[in-house]
Amino acid sequence: MLLSAPFFRAACFKVFVWVISLWAILHITQAEARAVKNAAPSSVVRAELSPKQAMSDHTDDLRALMLQLYTEHPDELAKSTQVGPREMTEWVFDGKANWKFEAIRRMQGMAAIDLAFDEAFAGDRILALVVGIETLLFEGYGSQNEFEIPPQRDPQKLQQLQQQLKALQARLQREPLPPLLQQPAVRESVEATLKQLLQRLPV
Repeated sequence: MLLSAPFFRAACFKVFVWVISLWAILHITQAEARAVKNAAPSSVVRAELSPKQAMSDHTDDLRALMLQLYTEHPDELAKSTQVGPREMTEWVFDGKANWKFEAIRRMQGMAAIDLAFDEAFAGDRILALVVGIETLLFEGYGSQNEFEIPPQRDPQKLQQLQQQLKALQARLQREPLPPLLQQPAVRESVEATLKQLLQRLPV
């Protein structure tokens, strides 16, 4: 028996609506899956980083910063040594000075950072700044060096570290600054590194 035209049109319309609805559901599901896939890696990586691995990544960032700054500012490097930027960077990070350098009066943490900002200081500001930040990180992760990072995090220490790094970001925007830190390229490099460190902190 042949279907009447109105009945046939109604049936076709229902099929059309069903196909459109199915397409919309599949399209939305795929879009949501893509969003989850794109968002997941950073959050997963951040959650899985152990304190020791996070500290290792922080150290890699600061090692790269020191090498870059020494390469771009050999006059600053010459205040500490006659070797090249790479040799000096390796000596600082891999040597046996235990992060206490006579060139910056064996200072660490905020004391070393203050020295880098002290206009009267005639020594190596790159060394003072990088050593200051690195040893601040050690303290935040509950250690005195990169080898003894405990597996447990101390939220209070990490929060204090976050505040100190943010304060350093703000300090780079205030005048007066010593000549090295007044240079936009230097400030941009230091600020970019600080941003990476802060993004990695689990607070």
